Amino acid sequence: MSEAPDHEEEQLAPENLRQIVEAVLVSAEAPVTPGRLLALFDGLNGKHLREAIDALKTQYEDSGNAFTIAEVAGGFQLATRAEYGPWLRKFHDRNPVRLSQAALETLAIVAFKQPITRAELDAVRGVNSGGVLNTLMELNLIRLAGRSETVGKPMLFATTKEFLVHFGLKSLADLPKPRELQELLAAGEQQALAREQQAQTDLRADEVLASPSPAAAAGDPGAAAPETDDETPSVPQEEAPPRA
Repeated sequence: MSEAPDHEEEQLAPENLRQIVEAVLVSAEAPVTPGRLLALFDGLNGKHLREAIDALKTQYEDSGNAFTIAEVAGGFQLATRAEYGPWLRKFHDRNPVRLSQAALETLAIVAFKQPITRAELDAVRGVNSGGVLNTLMELNLIRLAGRSETVGKPMLFATTKEFLVHFGLKSLADLPKPRELQELLAAGEQQALAREQQAQTDLRADEVLASPSPAAAAGDPGAAAPETDDETPSVPQEEAPPRA
């Protein structure tokens, strides 16, 4: 008598599915794509997986856990909540990667115009970007993405999966749209201008408080003289004798 095929995977209860997904995410060192998770089961679809992910996130939030499931780089990953970042950095004795202004500028251009050649990048920035590109490649934030079909077939640059993870993006579609970017830049410029104007106002107020009054500076005789504690007593005058 032959044994019936095992369809246990197809009959997973929702709580079992959540536990398996949780176990996979705990053991994974990088974001796990929905395709890799669905490949573990038969008869499940994206809807089932989304319900399991949402249920786990709700469970973590209701329990007050310090972690949640983040959706980054096209996959799912267990991650601690942002508010615990300062303590984790202190515990691991490391600081977040800080990019220079030139690196951020170069990375932004590559992200929005990828794939892009170095010549195109230099034309946008107006300076040589070779050193910055090397730094970003060492940080695994950009990668070589083939060659252009233009004359000389120069190398093309594009962002990496680590770029999405670093900035907490699900995909490149989450990048700000050009109009949104212009609004953000305009808002930043207005805030900077307001801070500068406030600083100038405060400086003028300090100068006014520190300068002497106009009357005292001009030596106005009507100005009140400063009072002193040492007063010289007046000498009484003798009366003249009456005439005969």
